Amino acid sequence: MTGRDESTADDGLTRTLGLLDCVLLSVGGMVGSAIFVFPGSTGHLAGPASTLAWVVAGLLMMIIALCYTELALAFPKAGGPAVFPAETFGRNRTVRLFASYLEGTSYCIGMVFSVTISALAIAQYLGIAFPRAKGYVVPIALAAIALSFLVNLVGVTSTSRTNLVLSALLLTILLVFVAISLTRFEPTNYDPFFTRGPAKFFAAVQLALTGYGAWTAIPSVAEEVKRPAKTVPRAILLSLLVTTVLYTAVVVALHGVVAPSAFAEGSPVTTVPLGVAASKLGVPMVRQYFLPLAAVVAIFTTMLVGTMSASRVVFALGRNGTLPRAFAAIHSRFQVPWVGLVAVSLVAAALTIFPEYFYELLVIASVVGTGLPYALNIVSFVGLRHYRTDVTPPFRAPGGDALPAVALVALSVAMVGLGSTEVLWSVGSIALLGTYFLVRYLRRPDLFRQRDAATNWE
Repeated sequence: MTGRDESTADDGLTRTLGLLDCVLLSVGGMVGSAIFVFPGSTGHLAGPASTLAWVVAGLLMMIIALCYTELALAFPKAGGPAVFPAETFGRNRTVRLFASYLEGTSYCIGMVFSVTISALAIAQYLGIAFPRAKGYVVPIALAAIALSFLVNLVGVTSTSRTNLVLSALLLTILLVFVAISLTRFEPTNYDPFFTRGPAKFFAAVQLALTGYGAWTAIPSVAEEVKRPAKTVPRAILLSLLVTTVLYTAVVVALHGVVAPSAFAEGSPVTTVPLGVAASKLGVPMVRQYFLPLAAVVAIFTTMLVGTMSASRVVFALGRNGTLPRAFAAIHSRFQVPWVGLVAVSLVAAALTIFPEYFYELLVIASVVGTGLPYALNIVSFVGLRHYRTDVTPPFRAPGGDALPAVALVALSVAMVGLGSTEVLWSVGSIALLGTYFLVRYLRRPDLFRQRDAATNWE
């Protein structure tokens, strides 16, 4: 058996996404609120060496992405991250479906919470240019979620085109910021380079890693990609390369303009780093309008990609039966998994009503919604290599068994420093997910006893 590469996909989905579409979906998803907030925190942790932390984080994510790429081409189906464990976690169907369910639902949690967090942040950034917007955080967040839903409902092509325009605008604004910053660059800000020690440096790498996660949008829509055998690996690696270069350029510019002493705990630069940098450039228009506009555009592209990706994973879970079959419904006109889109958008909208839990949402999104799915799919990669010898994907990642080992080390770096609060919220979320699966298993045991036609596994 080989990974399929048809021009049309199963279940009513069609292959409409090319290389540029996939690259911009990924870049648009990654270059979100992270680049407007996290550089201040990484600068506080590692000083000027945080510029290197962003490079290391990008390289580590490329290692993890190689595992995903081989899996995505072995099983090029919508909702890829949830599909991989169901195809590779040994011969016991219940175990495979549980891994698929846990992977898919935790991935959706990460994406849905990301959409919520992004929607809440839009009003804050709008407030820089239009101060009255700060008084309407929840209504603006709900309006942003509704708009993201409507764009996604019209179809993946519409989402791609909207993302293309917004990403082009965002990249232009960020490059203008970098170019102007170079004219005010102070090389002495980089002397000394390492100021906080190795522990703080790796903590900065951990934080920077979270800004690179949205490339998983590409495996999620693999069933809608033209010539996936060529397009998927190129799009994943190219988008990660572009984002790594862009992030590094922005962080280098930031530290070239803002003195190391400014990155003190609680200072404005730790929360709005690019805003502080822009205030030092002598161009009020950049600080007052350009950067807030770029932030809003970045956040909305993240919302578009997050909503799209989560709906495809919900679709996959409905298709394999771990969620009700209704979630596998395709809209007859727009050819999108509309029930999944409705579910994702409604949950995200409901969560915006509780902005006081912003931190808890961020913790669950980063741990349950990022670390757990990555770990499960690295194990899926091992399962593909050792259990699914009947599958020959058109792309084979280099490195043999050393690759998943290195990927797990990279993931461990990302999880360093978790406190008791993070562990408690994360374990509680996983326990709730497990409880639902147990109830589903007890009520519908027939779903877990069917044979797999493709593999003859029980």
